[in-house]
Amino acid sequence: MFRRTTLVALFIVLAASAFAGKKPNPTLVKLPPAIAQIEGLKVPTPQQSCPNWAWAAAVNLMLTRQGVTDFKQSDWILKANGGEVCIETPIDLNAVKKAIDGNYTLLDARKVHLETNVIVGTPQDMGYFIESLQKGRPLLILLQGKPLVLQSIEYDEYIYPNNQRMYEARKLTLIDPYTNKATIFDKLTDASTDITGVLEVRVGPIEHFR
Repeated sequence: MFRRTTLVALFIVLAASAFAGKKPNPTLVKLPPAIAQIEGLKVPTPQQSCPNWAWAAAVNLMLTRQGVTDFKQSDWILKANGGEVCIETPIDLNAVKKAIDGNYTLLDARKVHLETNVIVGTPQDMGYFIESLQKGRPLLILLQGKPLVLQSIEYDEYIYPNNQRMYEARKLTLIDPYTNKATIFDKLTDASTDITGVLEVRVGPIEHFR
């Protein structure tokens, strides 16, 4: 009896030691809400109240923030539409990309390449939005087809055990080029599918894009 009691006690001690040595499985960590934004962002007013002039104004904003001021809104409208016309149909982002992408010689003799990044449909990577704003690069967002400029994003950040990160948008602040007033996209009241496209233009040396 004594020996049996001793063995049971020993088993309990060993089991307790084994469990004590085990660390709890790492879990997903949620960080406090954060905001990425471009403070005081002013969008140029479109020269005509039409969707095609709105994207032209947004493109010139993106270029100006990268040190390129040579282009007028009408330059892009002429390239894309063949004349200074008002196009009321929804914006074709791939057609915009075709009109913009290419090599250009600026007035100061610099040679640059313009490269357009297009997302057609609902974007899945909120990290792209956050990084762009942190680097001071506004994005053209189509919200229910309407062209707006992303000014800020309030988001949740999650860290996985392998240090991979996931971002979830809480609110987007979007500037209407026609009025320079803010439109708020709230994930609690708006559908993610309301965002139907994203456009960004980057400037770089020609050799960088070869």
